[in-house]
Amino acid sequence: MQHPVKENPAYERLTSQLSQVREQFGVLYLYLLQINPDGSGGKVMVAAHPPDSGIQFQIGDPCYVNAEQIAKIRAGETYYSDIIRDPHYGVYMSAGAPLLGKDGRLAGIVGVDTDMAMVEGIGKDVVRNSVPVFVFHGLFVVVLIVLILGLSRWYQREIRVAVGETEEHYQDELRSVISSIRSIRHDFVNHMQVLYGLIECGYFDKARDYIQSLLKETKLLDLTVRIANPALMVLFHTKWEQAKSKQIVMQFAECPDPFEGIPSIDLVKIMSNLIDNAIDAAEMADGEKRIRIACRREDKQYVFEVENTGAEISPEQRAHIFTVGYTTKPATRSNARGAGLPIVQAVVSKHNGSIEIVSEHGMTRFTVILPAK
Repeated sequence: MQHPVKENPAYERLTSQLSQVREQFGVLYLYLLQINPDGSGGKVMVAAHPPDSGIQFQIGDPCYVNAEQIAKIRAGETYYSDIIRDPHYGVYMSAGAPLLGKDGRLAGIVGVDTDMAMVEGIGKDVVRNSVPVFVFHGLFVVVLIVLILGLSRWYQREIRVAVGETEEHYQDELRSVISSIRSIRHDFVNHMQVLYGLIECGYFDKARDYIQSLLKETKLLDLTVRIANPALMVLFHTKWEQAKSKQIVMQFAECPDPFEGIPSIDLVKIMSNLIDNAIDAAEMADGEKRIRIACRREDKQYVFEVENTGAEISPEQRAHIFTVGYTTKPATRSNARGAGLPIVQAVVSKHNGSIEIVSEHGMTRFTVILPAK
């Protein structure tokens, strides 16, 4: 806002970030607005749009925001609109939230527009032909709720057995998974209704495209099949979500062994600390941000590997990284550093295991080897 020109590093960085988020969530437009001094509307400062839209936003382009919406923004609230039909920008719904500066003062609005053309086009046909489907989905939702309640109780019982007295500490991980399942259930019903409407109305090409887009979101569900140990499966779910929020690709090799020879609390201590360090390092990587996790049994030993891109660990640093309080990362008031790897080493020593570190060519890999009892 201080230098409103496109030849500005801040403008280029914000445009890139908005484009990434717009593509990730599949919205139509994503933009930052500055509110007019008289509160009569706003103007676009930075915007992201589909590459094939043919629309070019200019800094200062007017954007319709009414007085009621601006009042909500100034009160620290969000707003959303009815369906808007614009001959230039299309058919969409608009929403906005306050954008605050470092000093906590209102700097503008973060706005998002969602494409409603397809939904509006098939909505009437879907409603007219979907009464039996609504009944079916109502029953389906009831069954899903029963299954989720049963699954929730099963998770609680498994975690109670797996982590014993430390159950309370890891309940946050479990709640995150249950929340994820509930979200998937809700989205599944919506997806089924849209797919049914597309098929009933004969939009087979659009239905196929819609299914292909859904296939990209199935990687998280695959973890429940590939990870045999319940405690590790819960941990990997939450760490996958955390990495995803930081645009880090987290890959898991199949872990068919339940690792019954090692207490689940010790497995979680090892893997959670190694993965947290890997996320911190990958987030700071200049190029590819990737983490690979593998857990397996080899003859009479268990092998756990966490590999990440990012800055390498020098030989001098390796001599101290298992010392309590030593860290290669900056400390913050809310998060003490230098405690994770000493915890890992203590657990490994407890089981008479070993830790191997390979750090070269922009890749760091920690390998923990424990004897299989």
